[in-house]
Amino acid sequence: MIMRLAILLLGATLCAAQTCDTAPTQKRFAFVVANGKYASLPSAPTAIDDSRAMAHALEGAGFAVTTIENGLMPDLLDKDQTGFLEKVQPGDIVFFYYAGHVVQGKDEGSWILPVNFNPSKDLDTQVYSLRRFLDDLSDRKPGLTVVMIEGPRPVGRPIAGVGAGLIVPDLRDMGKILFAMSAHAGEVVDASPGVAVDLFTKAVAQHLETPGLTLPGVFEQARQDVIGETHQHQLPEVQQISADGVCFVAPIVKPEPPPTKVEPPTVVKQVVVVETVPNNKRDHEEYVRIPAGTFKMGCVPSDTKCKADEKPQHEVTISKDYWMGRNEVQVGPFLRYWRQSGTKKKTFPPQAPPDYRGWIRDNLPMVRVSWEQARDYCTFVGGRLPTEAEWEYAARAGAADEIYPLNSENSRDKANFAGTKGNDTFDGVAPVASFDPSGFNLYDMAGNVWEWVSDWYDPSYYQKSPSTDPPGPPTGKEHIVRGGSFESSWQEHLRLSLRFPQAGESFKIGFRCVLDDTPATRELLGVH
Repeated sequence: MIMRLAILLLGATLCAAQTCDTAPTQKRFAFVVANGKYASLPSAPTAIDDSRAMAHALEGAGFAVTTIENGLMPDLLDKDQTGFLEKVQPGDIVFFYYAGHVVQGKDEGSWILPVNFNPSKDLDTQVYSLRRFLDDLSDRKPGLTVVMIEGPRPVGRPIAGVGAGLIVPDLRDMGKILFAMSAHAGEVVDASPGVAVDLFTKAVAQHLETPGLTLPGVFEQARQDVIGETHQHQLPEVQQISADGVCFVAPIVKPEPPPTKVEPPTVVKQVVVVETVPNNKRDHEEYVRIPAGTFKMGCVPSDTKCKADEKPQHEVTISKDYWMGRNEVQVGPFLRYWRQSGTKKKTFPPQAPPDYRGWIRDNLPMVRVSWEQARDYCTFVGGRLPTEAEWEYAARAGAADEIYPLNSENSRDKANFAGTKGNDTFDGVAPVASFDPSGFNLYDMAGNVWEWVSDWYDPSYYQKSPSTDPPGPPTGKEHIVRGGSFESSWQEHLRLSLRFPQAGESFKIGFRCVLDDTPATRELLGVH
């Protein structure tokens, strides 16, 4: 049975807190397999160099590495031949890496193809089941399993009983596990032209030894590197169950500086006075009027954490007033809409996350809503999803060149992010409006849950977007979420310019709506 897990790293893809305090002490074993020289299929020219780069990075991260190059059947991955599985004891950390041809076979299983594979002969005796390997590994009861596939690659000819690309196998009985492959589910990826090591492998190897970077953080950073470098043509797939919080290299601990007496600086901040907050007659949520204006969107020059897709910082004009939901859409209003709209899909609303107690907690932000379902809700209440520019303009609330909201990194204690600090006493999701409002009188523009915006994701869009009311790219493969969630790293995800591509729903993603400032909207809100 195959399922598409909804727990994505930022996915494919949001990650949990990206930094950790200490590295785990369990023994670490890595099994690195590369098949490049095929007799009856196109070669995988970078497979051997890919595997050697990964083996080197894993050794640097404290793994004892076992390697196989150009494996044959029946020896490939045979536990008696390699002796790898016998080393693994309960609680150990295991990393399995494969570069070469791998295909989706019957029953949607994943098959590793040895170099002596012959497509004209019977499949069953020539291929090695990835599921079998995972089952054998699961029997050893590791504390954490990481599976990374550099592929799937084009096989160059039709093979009976084989489908295109791969689908992530069912991971539910594997304990803590992260599964990654360099192509999106159901797709293949060619070797990168002119390079010795493929992009995804190179990026993971580079980030693997970063001090204090968690395992989901490693793969999400690598995924973003590949998406940006290929201009969204290659979308690695990364999915995990309970693998957050683990890092392979302990963070560098800097000594605390001696205490000094510092006079608090005088902070001048533009605060916009807003009018009484009206209710929408359709969903009974509060909406705030956001005035038209001009702001600087994207990477603040002094921000050392900016990613390529946040650049360049550019001036944007929002030419018309609009009304934005004061808080993230709540469970109560959304379920009323779902019941009233005649929606009869058995799979929706989906199973609620544990904190939601079966969708009975009306004041929590609604999550596990796809981009299309969020769009439809906003249409129902008389509005739409905000553009990315409208969202960032509202989040900045009139302040210029701020990296973090509320004018300070200290604002971390005024938003719901990973861990607890200051006003953030929530280990999980918080009821809406649990923290201080912004200068535009909006709640939770940073933290609690990520928020869908209307734009498709294009990593180079800022280089060509119009300066007035940018609508976002006309097409794309993923939409954008903004703002971070209760499981996010505040250092990375509290930043106002951060943008993430996202394909499907998640228990960490919600949304809020905007209404254009029209006579019909004012009638709906009861204002004149």
